[in-house]
Amino acid sequence: MVRRRRLPAWVVAATLVGVGWPAEGRAFSNVEVGATLQNPALPTLDGGRADLLSRKATASLFVFFRPQQDHSLDALRELESVRKELAGRPIRFVAVVSDSWPADEVRAVVKAAGVEWPVLIDQGDALYGRLGVRLHPVVGIADGALRLVAYEHFRQINFREIVLARLRVALGDLKEADMARVLEPEKATTGGPEAEARRHLNLARALWKRKNGPKALESARKSVEAAPSAAAWALQAEILAAGGDCKAAQAAFQAALKIDPAEAVARQGKQGCPP
Repeated sequence: MVRRRRLPAWVVAATLVGVGWPAEGRAFSNVEVGATLQNPALPTLDGGRADLLSRKATASLFVFFRPQQDHSLDALRELESVRKELAGRPIRFVAVVSDSWPADEVRAVVKAAGVEWPVLIDQGDALYGRLGVRLHPVVGIADGALRLVAYEHFRQINFREIVLARLRVALGDLKEADMARVLEPEKATTGGPEAEARRHLNLARALWKRKNGPKALESARKSVEAAPSAAAWALQAEILAAGGDCKAAQAAFQAALKIDPAEAVARQGKQGCPP
């Protein structure tokens, strides 16, 4: 029997009274950046209790996620990578999940993501309702005074880089103005088939870097379909070659070189995977 997830109480209430969704772009409908957050102690997945935030840390990162959602798994994996990169810095990571999800499903996702930080159980979706969580997954970052300093919805392009930069701003390593340069690649990828191709290519590169060959290949093919480029063909060929399909890889290498005879990945890869 599949257990159905109940809707948070605040969503039900909004539906009953006819209240619309919050303004576009807001991660939490009930709090804004700069607001001081409450700091409840919640049960943890391992049977203990832990606070949502820490006054001892320079920054506290919390992420709301859902089991059975690919984006949540991807977000947790990328956040664990960020945590490892910033190991030793005064940052606290926690994940938050509704108590409507069976514990074994939550453990499975946490294990698959390699998460090594507390997972808090939101009983009765009280925290969801207090903050007004809209989408999943979503990250919040608070400072040592428990003020909300940033939030980020999951995005397939540059999510890890953006969260990493947000944390470095909170740590004082970067200035707020530096965030513009981090966000600019995404702003530059809006509109037209070429932009769509760039988005798919950037995603393919990120997936390939995380050794997710099947999804990387799918995104590389979508990039070629949107607007063929030597780089997209070359990446597609590289993935195919790594999977042992040299015949298909050679065809993709040739397609890349037809567009750009100087494409380095295609020129080198063509020699290493005989048809």
